[in-house]
Amino acid sequence: MEPSVHTSTATASRMADRVLLRRYKPHSTINAATIAENVEARRFLPGPDPEAVIVVIPENARFALSFVENAPWAVLGLDRVTHVLAWVAEGELFQRLKDLHVTDPPPGIHFQVFPHMQEAVSWVERILATHDLA
Repeated sequence: MEPSVHTSTATASRMADRVLLRRYKPHSTINAATIAENVEARRFLPGPDPEAVIVVIPENARFALSFVENAPWAVLGLDRVTHVLAWVAEGELFQRLKDLHVTDPPPGIHFQVFPHMQEAVSWVERILATHDLA
């Protein structure tokens, strides 16, 4: 079994050396503070910093849309440690998040929102195989 790290809002584990999987817990509040907590927690997983992160967000999560609208990616340092970011948003949350990011992805990060995990995994694998992220 892969090692995992648990925070107040999510569980993180490695899918591969270069890929981190973060699953937010049902009814979690996702905002700048909880995202920062999870970014920091991944340091406790063995191995190199992952280049890609797949984030699974349950439909009943409380997502602070003000966080997304204010584009705090650089403030949290995501642009320094993450090159590929895939969000898997369940149910109606998918369209809400996708609409927010169609024209304004995080700078310097390959970013996409998906309705299903397998689509996200395939996209991440394709980006890692075809882009020099070093």
